Amino acid sequence: MSASAKRVAIVRSALCALLAWRLLEGPWQDVAGRADGLYRPVSVMHLIPSMPGETVATVAMVVGVAAAVVAAFGRWLRLTLPVALAAAILLNAMWSSTGKIMHNNVLLVLCLIPFAAAAFSSTHRRLKEAPPGESEAYGWPLWLAMVAVAGAYFFAGAVKLWHSGLDWVTSENMRWVLYAASDKQADPNGLALFVADHPLLAHGLAGATLLVELTFPIVLVWATARWVYVPAAVLLHLGIYLTMGLDYWAQALTVVVVFVDWDRVFSAAKSLRAVRMEGLEPPRPKATSS
Repeated sequence: MSASAKRVAIVRSALCALLAWRLLEGPWQDVAGRADGLYRPVSVMHLIPSMPGETVATVAMVVGVAAAVVAAFGRWLRLTLPVALAAAILLNAMWSSTGKIMHNNVLLVLCLIPFAAAAFSSTHRRLKEAPPGESEAYGWPLWLAMVAVAGAYFFAGAVKLWHSGLDWVTSENMRWVLYAASDKQADPNGLALFVADHPLLAHGLAGATLLVELTFPIVLVWATARWVYVPAAVLLHLGIYLTMGLDYWAQALTVVVVFVDWDRVFSAAKSLRAVRMEGLEPPRPKATSS
């Protein structure tokens, strides 16, 4: 995939800033120091005999946030990006070792891995000094991030079909999920109950969700489709948040950051600013003949 060095740098910086925000607001202190009886290690946590304490969680958070912020400014990427990712992997693995897999930040971390690998490439070492224009030499980490996003949605849909088949759409599954989500909240969720009380609407939303997930890889071969699938992904996570109260904003923002053509965005903004500035200029006096 061809991409400009400017676009790659923008995506990398935005993902790093997003990671810093997620590390700063994460529930790390709440999960740190859990008793051994409540410790269910997953992933890298199998290497650690017990849940790390609050000191470890605090140090990992502070170091991770600092590294992610520095990486967002494109500085010392060979050090800051791996450190930020290591902190994120540790803290999120701690969160997922409390009895339930928490994948709120997984897609963000996956998308940053190719950019961390690219930091060790001489081609990507100084993106700010790269010549203008698109090149395949710069586009591969962005392409891998796009593949990660498309794969995440596709496999989410595939797993639904694997375990439930079309019953995931045609059964009362969506309705009962929404009823249960409303019951778990402090006050009844009017939107969740409205959808659950209308079977055709619940089935339609379930079908639309499955369709978007299974066909999301289209964006890899048809750029125009991104105008449909990126907003659809954002609306999907917005709906989940409004009805179930589940926070997947990091995933939604990751989709936007990775797929938006930032070169065109900034070019359009620059053109719009030029037009506005031209409109503010006082009219030039007309030449008069003597």
